[in-house]
Amino acid sequence: MKRFLILTLCLAFGLAACAAQPAATEASAPKTPQALQPTPVSTALFQVIKPDGSIFSISWDDLKKLPLASLTVDGKVEEGVKLSDVLTAAGITEYIEVSLSGSASPVTLTHDQVDDNTILDFTNRGTVKLSSTYVPKPEWTKDISEIKVK
Repeated sequence: MKRFLILTLCLAFGLAACAAQPAATEASAPKTPQALQPTPVSTALFQVIKPDGSIFSISWDDLKKLPLASLTVDGKVEEGVKLSDVLTAAGITEYIEVSLSGSASPVTLTHDQVDDNTILDFTNRGTVKLSSTYVPKPEWTKDISEIKVK
């Protein structure tokens, strides 16, 4: 009889404890932090801002469609695509100057400097950098994220 009474009391306390818990609702359920929410993946490597202010995004796939170019600077061969070809792909035919910005050393080039001696060199980090005979090597723009055309 004692065992039955103890068992009944234990069950009663257990059920009472479960009943005291609020039911989980969508409003009270834990939410995923914003940092962990799925976000759209951008495939753009960098953006070209045209003279009219419109933006043209360039991806790796876009760069692969352009002819490969090489340039030798300080005895080292740099490989990538011509900046002039990138501008043409963006639909830009007339401009005065081009400004490149990235992780270091922003550079502005004149129209005449955007020729076969100015390329966007492929890096080992999956980015591009400026390579040009018109700009000293320590001042090349690295990890280009934006090309602004005027």
